[in-house]
Amino acid sequence: MKKNIQKKTVASSEKSVKKIKEAPTVGLLEKYLPLCILLAVIFLAYMPCLDNDLTNWDDPTYLNENPLIRSLDAANIKRIFTENYFGNYQPLHILSYAVEYHFYGLNPKGYHATSIIMFMIACALVYIFIYQLSANKITATLTTALYGLNAMRVESVAWAAERKDLLYLIFFIAALIAYVKYIKGNNDYKYLAFAFLLFTISIFSKVMAASIIGPMIMLDYWYSRKFTWKLIAEKVPFVLLAIWVGLKQVAAVDETGTIDKSNIYSVTEKLLIACRNLIYYPIKTLVPTKLSAFYPYPPKGPGISLPSEFYICGVLVLVIGLLLFLSAKKTKLFIFCGGFFVSTIILVLQYVPVGPTMFSERYSLVPGIALAYLIAHGIVYLLETKPQFKQAIYGSVGVYFIFLFVTTYKRCNVWQDSLTLWDDTIAQFPNVATALNNRGKYYGEHLHKLDEAMSDLTRSIKADPNYELAYNNRGIVYSIRKQYDLAVADFDKAISLKANYMEAIHNRAIALASTKQFDRALSDFTKLINDNPSKAESYVARGYTYLQVGKPAEALADFNTAININGGDGNVFLNRSQANYLLKNYKAANADLQTAQQLGAQVDANYAAQVKQANQ
Repeated sequence: MKKNIQKKTVASSEKSVKKIKEAPTVGLLEKYLPLCILLAVIFLAYMPCLDNDLTNWDDPTYLNENPLIRSLDAANIKRIFTENYFGNYQPLHILSYAVEYHFYGLNPKGYHATSIIMFMIACALVYIFIYQLSANKITATLTTALYGLNAMRVESVAWAAERKDLLYLIFFIAALIAYVKYIKGNNDYKYLAFAFLLFTISIFSKVMAASIIGPMIMLDYWYSRKFTWKLIAEKVPFVLLAIWVGLKQVAAVDETGTIDKSNIYSVTEKLLIACRNLIYYPIKTLVPTKLSAFYPYPPKGPGISLPSEFYICGVLVLVIGLLLFLSAKKTKLFIFCGGFFVSTIILVLQYVPVGPTMFSERYSLVPGIALAYLIAHGIVYLLETKPQFKQAIYGSVGVYFIFLFVTTYKRCNVWQDSLTLWDDTIAQFPNVATALNNRGKYYGEHLHKLDEAMSDLTRSIKADPNYELAYNNRGIVYSIRKQYDLAVADFDKAISLKANYMEAIHNRAIALASTKQFDRALSDFTKLINDNPSKAESYVARGYTYLQVGKPAEALADFNTAININGGDGNVFLNRSQANYLLKNYKAANADLQTAQQLGAQVDANYAAQVKQANQ
């Protein structure tokens, strides 16, 4: 009898252990199944990106022409973390490209696939973060759906040059998740340390992560933490790191002049522009239509004032601010979401103009989480308090999600290539100099439609007579047409607008050499080399010019330097072969000729015969 009792007890214990092991699995399945389904839908919405090309808007600078992504050796990684690039200090952003370049080369599909995967990871983290706040899987699912299925996110996913957005987003949300664990875990400092580590990764991806202080304060408010010196002290490391990286970013931007320091708008007008953006980000998020890669500033000149909508938005900001303050008596929700939203977007509301565009969809990437949570919370509230309208609510929400899916899917196709992107922008804003320049450049460089290129570039200059990029690109078209005098005039204008415009100086030197103005051409090439001694292209161009003026020794030195820098292509070895031949280094000339042929260079048969004869 005693043995039977023991057997039953053991059997009962084993069943209990089995239940304990199985229960969390069932719970996790119930908790994350909606998310898994949702992530699959999000993938389908962004799937058109996989067939997209790279665009000519910053993608060439960050990928095609970026020397920092060509190697993963220790010396290059050190450069990534110690040098500014393209007016930014974002080492992890550049490092991510270096890793991808190692695997994909310049295959666009690889970069776009990585972006979609990263965005899905970010959406999963949004779900976890909101579930922490609400303890409601319906609210978490709705928030994630509203956030992920939104065409306002497409710019950050479809634009390869904006990889920094996805990097900083992932670690930003993860840091907030760790901070919530710190609050809920009775101030367990390991979670605070983990939050700081994640924040560090985020801010080294994009400086906008500095705005994390705002959401942290809002989380303190959400969880009713008492204001103490400890509350301030725990954020000091975050603030200090944000200031340090911010100063490095300001210095990097100042080097390239990315910040528009013009004072064409008064203090009041700048404030109204910021208010207008503050209102339009939620509107565009709620109804993501008529989106654009570029939103121009309103025209400004004598007797021209801002459109009335800017003044209306200024009043709306004051009214909404008052309503938020009054709402605190009944709920924390509006203050929390409003504070989260404003604190994460205030740096890019363009009170201080940064770059040429007034409004950028990518800036809503983190603030959009707060807006999605607010809307999701409202839907759940209606479902709970108005059960008689449940079917109508479900139907309306379903139609809205179909609308969001379709607009997101279509927006991904807009980013198919440079032509589709700038066609879309110009259709909405016909006189945007940047869009006209970029489309004109694409017409000339990729489609070889010189008439269309010339038309767009001339329109770009007319829209902005001080836009140096358009002068440079039109000069290239003139050069292709062998209208070198007009080309040099455009390059001169571009350089007068931007003294250290290296590409324009290089292009001018080639045009000058083509008209046998060799002294001026050599002067330009020498300036390029003095300013950037590590660029092989300048040595090759100057070496070829030296050959034209009968200075083979100087040419040989330049070709040697170019080959030492990056190995050189077939034409560089062919040019060095010619320099060696003129210097009667016949064996070296023959060796370079063989290398040039192996690398695919087109070799003149008569020259090959001369070299062969000289070596007999």
